[in-house]
Amino acid sequence: MAVEQPQLRVSIGGVVVPGATEMEIESVAYFAADRFRINFIFGVTASTTVSYFLSLSLETLTIDVALSGFGYTTLLVGQVDNIQIDILQNRAILTGRDLAARLIDTEVSETFVNQTASQIAVTIAQRHQLTPNVMATKTLTGQYYQLDHARTVLAVNSRGTTEWNLLSTLASAENFQLSVFGTVLNFGPLTQGVPLFLTAQDFIAVTFDMAANLPGRAVVKSWNCRNKTMIMQSNGTGLMTTLVRPNLTQEQAQALATSHLVTLGQHALGHALIN
Repeated sequence: MAVEQPQLRVSIGGVVVPGATEMEIESVAYFAADRFRINFIFGVTASTTVSYFLSLSLETLTIDVALSGFGYTTLLVGQVDNIQIDILQNRAILTGRDLAARLIDTEVSETFVNQTASQIAVTIAQRHQLTPNVMATKTLTGQYYQLDHARTVLAVNSRGTTEWNLLSTLASAENFQLSVFGTVLNFGPLTQGVPLFLTAQDFIAVTFDMAANLPGRAVVKSWNCRNKTMIMQSNGTGLMTTLVRPNLTQEQAQALATSHLVTLGQHALGHALIN
C-alpha cells in the first residue's frame, strides 16, 4: 500500500539543524513531561561536528513534521537534557523533555500569600517564559486546607517541593489539567480534542498497549477539622484505590472520587506505537 513519507525538521536554539535521521517521542499526557530522542549524523554541514553537539546545554529544541515536505506541524518544544556521542556510528543522540522540565527542575523557594491557584500558575509560567493558558480561580489556596491564606512550601514538611509539584497539587484541588504544549502552560478544565480519523493506509504498523487490571472503584477518605468528622465517599465497583485528602466536605469527596475514576479510565490505554 502507498504510504506518505514523513519529513522531519529539528531546530535547536531557533536554528534548523540538518542531519536528523530518527526521532522518538513519548507522550505521557497530563501531569508529566513528554520525552524525545533524536539521532543526528555528523558532518551533514560544516557546523554539525562532534564539538557542536558536545557544546549543547539545555538548549531549546523544536520538532516539526510534515507529509511530502509541506505544512509542517510542531510535535514538541523541549530542552536537551543529555547528549550521547557514538563515534563508531558517526552520530549524536539527543534526549530530553518538553518545557514542563523547567518547572520540574525548579525547587519552590517562596511562600505564595493570599493568592489563588490561577494567580500562582500565571506567575510560574511567566518566570519560565511560558505563555499562561490559565482558567481564573477564586479560592485562595489556603482555603483548600481550612488554614490561613498562605501556603508555605518551605522546610521538610512541605507538600510542594518543586514548582511542578505545587501546580499539580493545585490543579488536583481544582479538578484541572496541567500540561505544557509548545511554549504554553495549560492550567484549566480538561478539554476534549478534535478526533482525527485515519485508515490503515496511513501507517506501516500500529500497536496499542492497554492495561487490563486498573482499579474500578475510587474511595476518598478525609478528616474535616472544622466539623471534627470522618468523611468517606466512593464511586465505581471492583478493585479499589484509596485517596486521602485533608478537610473535604462530603460533596468535595464525592466529586474527587468521581473525577479520579474518570482519570483512571483515561489511563487504560497506556500508549500507542505508530510507524
